[in-house]
Amino acid sequence: MIDPKVPSAAAALALLAGVHAAAATAIPYAPVLGAQPEYREIKDWVLACDNTRACFAKYVAADDGAGGGGYLSIEREAGPTGALEVTIVGDQDASPALPGPGGPLLDGKPLGAFAWTRDAKTESLTLRGAAAERFIRAIGDGARLAYGPGKGAPYVSLSGMKAALLAMDDDQGRLGGVTALARPGPKPASTVPPATPAPVIYARPTPDNLPNSAAFAAAVRKAEARVLKAHDCDAEQAAQDQAHALDGANAIVILGCMEAAYQGTVLVFEAPRDAPAKAHQLFMPLEPRLDPGDSTNSDGEYTEGDWDPKSAAFGQSAKGRGIADCGSSSTWTWTGQAFQLSDYDALVRCGGGPVAGEWPTIYRTRVINR
Repeated sequence: MIDPKVPSAAAALALLAGVHAAAATAIPYAPVLGAQPEYREIKDWVLACDNTRACFAKYVAADDGAGGGGYLSIEREAGPTGALEVTIVGDQDASPALPGPGGPLLDGKPLGAFAWTRDAKTESLTLRGAAAERFIRAIGDGARLAYGPGKGAPYVSLSGMKAALLAMDDDQGRLGGVTALARPGPKPASTVPPATPAPVIYARPTPDNLPNSAAFAAAVRKAEARVLKAHDCDAEQAAQDQAHALDGANAIVILGCMEAAYQGTVLVFEAPRDAPAKAHQLFMPLEPRLDPGDSTNSDGEYTEGDWDPKSAAFGQSAKGRGIADCGSSSTWTWTGQAFQLSDYDALVRCGGGPVAGEWPTIYRTRVINR
């Protein structure tokens, strides 16, 4: 595999997850089923390829203060005929908000005619298929893509894009072939490996019929007072407590812990439905590593954690900062025997830009309710 220098993601992810090392408990990473996910930060670009070999690259300025305010993403599915899409998103605080009819300017010069599809609802321009491929190759050797000729027009730095696309070609098995974006060659599309199937998880939803759920949660909070104290949980967060039926014999209990400026944390417990005092803390399997230096510790605090009884899933979403230009979200599905990681999205670098909450998929599954 190509190995561009990548800044360590471990420290940033620890902050996103709200890890308290003093209370850390060693638990294993979730097994990676399918292709090995990739996450790379290369100059002003980020590349993520998930466990099915679907890849997503976008401009995220390495220095947030020097960002150009523009947005450009390149998304490609795996396989010989994997769909390709290029997207530009408008910046409503700038002028022009989007490139005009002639499209963006490459190093100050028009690129020529491209049949952009404009979505007025999302204020975006999109190219797909062969048109997207032509556009990518047209800008491959450029330095800057601007929305307009003015000095203050939003722009996208192309520094690192070609290396990111080279890594994408490598991850998807396209190098030296006719479908490659960065290093094409004569190999036919048929030599590209197919997409890796997403692992299947069989969920076990249970009717949300726990009697006296508020009293049940309060009983667990009382029984687990030492654990809450070890996590420095705020007693006022008891208002956020909730309890739900996990299955016929057990309940899942989510206790509020801490509240920060724009998000809070919870602890999660499992308890017999007839004995809340016998609760024990739940530690979800850790997400796939984004960096070999990641630790294998988790303290069991989850940011904005919540339970969905219809899908038998517990999820968290942790913004790296208030504008949600970076962060991570994870979902774990209950199978009737254990929780399994079913989805993981993450963007470590905080680079600003007009799109918030868009974190590339690192790991995905296909969930089927039994």
